[in-house]
Amino acid sequence: MADDLHIRVDQPKRLRKELLESALHASEFLQVMDKIQQYEQDRLALKTELLRTVTDLTIAADQFFKSIPPLPMEFIQKQQQVMQRQMLQQQPLKVLTPREERASRLQPREQPTTAPSFRNPLEEEIDELKRRIHSLSV
Repeated sequence: MADDLHIRVDQPKRLRKELLESALHASEFLQVMDKIQQYEQDRLALKTELLRTVTDLTIAADQFFKSIPPLPMEFIQKQQQVMQRQMLQQQPLKVLTPREERASRLQPREQPTTAPSFRNPLEEEIDELKRRIHSLSV
């Protein structure tokens, strides 16, 4: 009853080798997938721990700020005066004599050199060449 069926395969060693290699690649792929799943689980655990820690820190900060007694108004006003004095000291006032004031009015004021240039590079190069030519002819 049991009839044996034989199939002849050309180059059976090559076929067996290819099957074993594909099985090896599949096993390596499964191993990489397991590592990826483990990394994902670790990432989720760390994310959960981070969220819990931030929540605990927020609660502790709120409790700390609630436990601080309020500052008296005199202290706040004193701090504001100190800040105003520091601002005034940073910008020293320059008192000009009438002669210095007149001289400063007569001096030409410098044009701001930080004006944006909207010329294209070719125009700038042409102007630079004209300036060089002009400096040679003088």
